[in-house]
Amino acid sequence: MKTPLRCLLFLILAGLSFNKLSAQCTVSDILIQNIIPAASQPSPATSCVATFDLSFTMESNNGNKFIFLHAWADAIYPDFFDCVNGQPSQQGRIAPPTGVDLATSFINIGIDNSGGTPALLASYPPDPGLSFNSVNSVSVTTLPDGSSLFVLTGVSATLPAPCNTPFLMALDFWSSQAAQAQSAQCVSCHVLYAINYLTATAGLASCATLQYTATLTNLSGAALSGYYRVFADVDGDGHISPSADALITDTTNFTIPGASLTISGNIPAANGGQDLFLVATISAGPAAGGIVVILIPSAPCAPLPVTLKSFTAARVSKSNVSLRWETASETNNSGFAVLRNLGSGAWEVVTFIPSQAPDGNSASPLVYTFTDLNSAKGITQYRIRQVDIDGRAKYSEIRAVRGYEQKGKLIVYPNPSKDGRVNVVFDDAEGTRDVSLMDITGRMIKQWKAVTGNTLQIENLGQGMYSLRVVVRESGQQTVEKIVVNNR
Repeated sequence: MKTPLRCLLFLILAGLSFNKLSAQCTVSDILIQNIIPAASQPSPATSCVATFDLSFTMESNNGNKFIFLHAWADAIYPDFFDCVNGQPSQQGRIAPPTGVDLATSFINIGIDNSGGTPALLASYPPDPGLSFNSVNSVSVTTLPDGSSLFVLTGVSATLPAPCNTPFLMALDFWSSQAAQAQSAQCVSCHVLYAINYLTATAGLASCATLQYTATLTNLSGAALSGYYRVFADVDGDGHISPSADALITDTTNFTIPGASLTISGNIPAANGGQDLFLVATISAGPAAGGIVVILIPSAPCAPLPVTLKSFTAARVSKSNVSLRWETASETNNSGFAVLRNLGSGAWEVVTFIPSQAPDGNSASPLVYTFTDLNSAKGITQYRIRQVDIDGRAKYSEIRAVRGYEQKGKLIVYPNPSKDGRVNVVFDDAEGTRDVSLMDITGRMIKQWKAVTGNTLQIENLGQGMYSLRVVVRESGQQTVEKIVVNNR
């Protein structure tokens, strides 16, 4: 009787392992920019020799020791992984493609991601006879949602269409934790990117009027329709990342029956002076399913009026919360509105504190304090809205404090969650934390490295039970909290 039970247990664990291996490397937010055609081109013009920068976001996975990407014209995509909805139809470890399978690809790149800093591979371990594209550099950044943003600069390739001619590109990404990358353990396949179908001319984000405008030019010669969203490049890195950049225009449908279409929208004051990304998904036309990212540059703005060095909030008694913030410099600063959220979702202005700087201008650090009468038993959130003399405003990061009688180092709310969103409040002590979120099987869902604030928001959780583990780097202290999501 024990033997069948052992076999059944093995099969269950094996199934969980295979599911784990085939997940957690979904690729999104591909951006190809700075395309520079070479001075000398093939004749007749059937292709385009060029260099460009390529970036993409990949879900974090401890098994992403080696990462590979391959690209084809979609018309000749070989579908090596039998792709269904972006995932391979086969589960578990898959034999990687060889040079024969990649004979028609025009991009082949390998990344050694096993150390703290990624490095470009010189050869393809599964088939050393395959040549990699030349790439100047690779870098990786961990995003707020735990995923990884990879940036490849100076990629050299021969595009399978004449320069400035539209074509649909299909990409496969796969990763391996095997020593010689002899198996594809995680795959994101048939990711489509539309090259030269849409461009933006006369695009400009104005910080003076807080509006953007752009003319979308259709180069396909056929009607295109779909939808777009617009993000502000909050971190200023020049690469799209919805988890780090701010969504300023939500899903908006478009149809371009002819050559062009003019679009426009408003820019929040907090995003004035930031470049914008227009992310268009083409749903009908010759590039259906393709995504294109277009940069809308910002016009130069005046310097930000205030440089905020720090902002803290801490409960000091049953009825008092102490707020403290410091500015490094101030220019044309009117003052600061203190905003509070008692958990209802609505922010209220508690008070307004005028600038200490003469005429709102100071090149020296200034410290501000405020004590809020607050006897709430639950979590309270605070933030500062800095307002300049001209009425422009900028918000600080959010700080959270506990109710007086709330115990424990870690608070997660709401828990259970009904919409897949939870807030995490760490202890009030300063420190650097590594945070991991796992599902009921122990599969890693998301990771956040080097979290220094005292709050964290987690979104887009599916129904189920999760474990949140927090490790304080300085002390090694670990805390684990259960999270339940219902009725999503």
